[in-house]
Amino acid sequence: MDWKLYAWLKRGNRRKELVKILSNTKQPMTAKEIKTELNISLSQVSFLLKELSKKSLIVCLNPEDKIGRLYIITEEGKNIWQQQKEN
Repeated sequence: MDWKLYAWLKRGNRRKELVKILSNTKQPMTAKEIKTELNISLSQVSFLLKELSKKSLIVCLNPEDKIGRLYIITEEGKNIWQQQKEN
């Protein structure tokens, strides 16, 4: 378990919400779908997606597409989210 990563995720309410949404869905989601779920601006969603991608908690399935990119949670993201839920 990467405790630095755990603490980083725990500090960000929106980061936690985005990870929660992706962990609870079986299908990949677009930024627009995430925007609707979180009720925040698309630019905020984009920023969160970049942050979480850099930390390898989520992954983009079709990075070559400019529109309609699909995101899923990684195994590491699932593990850290499970730890967050238990505490």
